[in-house]
Amino acid sequence: MHTYELIAQTLATEIDNGTWPAGSLLPTLAELEKRFSASRITVRGALEQLDKRGYVYTGRAEGRRGTVVRHRGRTSIVANLAIRPDRPNSDTSDAFIEAAELAGRTPSKRFERRIEIPPKAIADRLGIAPDEPVVARTLTQLLDEEPWSIEVGHYPMDLAREVGLDVETDIKGGTARALEAAGYKEIAHFDEVTDETADADEAYRLAVPIGSPLLVVVRTAATADRVTRVMRYLRLGGRTRLIWEQGAREGLDVIAAARNRGTE
Repeated sequence: MHTYELIAQTLATEIDNGTWPAGSLLPTLAELEKRFSASRITVRGALEQLDKRGYVYTGRAEGRRGTVVRHRGRTSIVANLAIRPDRPNSDTSDAFIEAAELAGRTPSKRFERRIEIPPKAIADRLGIAPDEPVVARTLTQLLDEEPWSIEVGHYPMDLAREVGLDVETDIKGGTARALEAAGYKEIAHFDEVTDETADADEAYRLAVPIGSPLLVVVRTAATADRVTRVMRYLRLGGRTRLIWEQGAREGLDVIAAARNRGTE
């Protein structure tokens, strides 16, 4: 076994046993070089191995930038929370924030808005011409400051401008509520779930190696008259458990109680 593999294995064991908890920074390169009596190239190789294995990522924690320990295991997310009729009625909390709080994690996000010609697959789902521009709203979503998912919404230009979605800021309460408030209540949603791998931009946003597995949900939403938006949700493969809740809340509470008893 190469030296960098031995270092990676030692650090992985320490992460597993809690020496370096999730969200903490590993020692600096200089500190690791001294500890293992290894060159910087060797230490970097060890950290790259840990990155590929999903143990760490490069980011900010404890007030500085460095190698951060990832959370282990899967986070359960209710995939259809945003469209459930009994969703909590809040004007300031969107579906991602609500899902994060249900999972016991602290949410944050980074937002950007673009006007672009969408990929053909998106244009087809929106029912627009291939060369017609749309408003694209992208959220990079973080749990406990760790990059966790990407949400990209594509909106027809006329609808986005009428509703007020063509702005450089996030929409409090989410765009579905904004559409409904403007008279575009969505009555149908069509979801497609696939597995893909991260391209260069996605890998950068999620702080993972290029080619990392992703779980992708594409949701097309419509009123009785038109398609309102196409959403693309990208989450880290192996880190997410997607849940769809259907039916009355009373029945779902019975299911949850039974599942909780089974884990006691």
